[in-house]
Amino acid sequence: MSKKHLHLFIGLVIIALSMYYAFRGVKLSELSDALMSVRYIYLVPAVILVVLSYLLRAMRWRYLVRPVKKDIKTSALFSPLMVGYMSNMLPARAGEFIRAYLLARKERISFGSAFATIFIERLFDLILLLFMIVWILLFIPDAFAPKGQDSSLQVADKVRIFGLISFILCLFILLFSALLQFRNDLALKITGFFIKPFPLKWKEKIIDLVHSFREGLNIIRDGRGFLATILLSFLIWGIFVVTYYPIYLAFDIDKGLPIVSSLLILCLMVAVFITLAPTPGFLGSYHLACVAALHGIYGVPKAVALSYGIVAWLVAMGSTVVIGSIFALKDHVSIFQVSAEKEKSE
Repeated sequence: MSKKHLHLFIGLVIIALSMYYAFRGVKLSELSDALMSVRYIYLVPAVILVVLSYLLRAMRWRYLVRPVKKDIKTSALFSPLMVGYMSNMLPARAGEFIRAYLLARKERISFGSAFATIFIERLFDLILLLFMIVWILLFIPDAFAPKGQDSSLQVADKVRIFGLISFILCLFILLFSALLQFRNDLALKITGFFIKPFPLKWKEKIIDLVHSFREGLNIIRDGRGFLATILLSFLIWGIFVVTYYPIYLAFDIDKGLPIVSSLLILCLMVAVFITLAPTPGFLGSYHLACVAALHGIYGVPKAVALSYGIVAWLVAMGSTVVIGSIFALKDHVSIFQVSAEKEKSE
């Protein structure tokens, strides 16, 4: 089985398992009634917030790319960003690689440098996610305690474990990043020690990637750009949280729930689940996250929680696919051709 087919197979297995647990015990008639009762007018502001979050992501990406190419504009980044996010419908989060490939081709920079900016972007997102987890555990310690009846969806311990592992990973990446910037020779010696067992061809590729990654890390030396990136990261995650509120109103489940903590928990669940189970288009993992948050923690009827997950996924991914498709057509980008070229170059 090829690597591509293996990724597809694993993704399909995760989708099947996630969908099974999300749909288990839900009658189609109940799901249909829940979907029919949605006040869809409230989805309009949710879509606007999704688009705004992508605009802010393009602005943040500009600051991350600026150390590699100074004169780049936000408008030039919006197309590869949207096409890349749309391409996450493909297996193995291919959209991240396709976004780097499109940026490298469009702006004539190395693929390694382009991918390094996306890696750093993900690092900022992971740190913000950890910040929210710690904030909730410190100030709302009983937030993850289940108020519903379905004990199988208790996730407090899993979230803590995820937070601990992510914290260790972030700490390692930050330390290595600092070494690359301020003690580059030592960082390369450490890298050389760990890649000793690898074939020569792989060693050369890894060293090239490390050099490109160091170039992308120059954002650390850009004080203004670094602060702007942090501010934009907070704004992006703030909008990510708020986006769920209009959908709360659409389902009329905002009454009786602690809105702030509920939105934070829902946001965290989606972020954690799609990080741990990166299925094509987040299918299955996204829906199970909504069920775990709304039904498993807050006791919302499972059919309503699942229908909420379906509609929220359609708002997020539907907007992404529509906008990404428009830019792909405008720039004459064939996703499958780019994916094939990327695999060939690898």
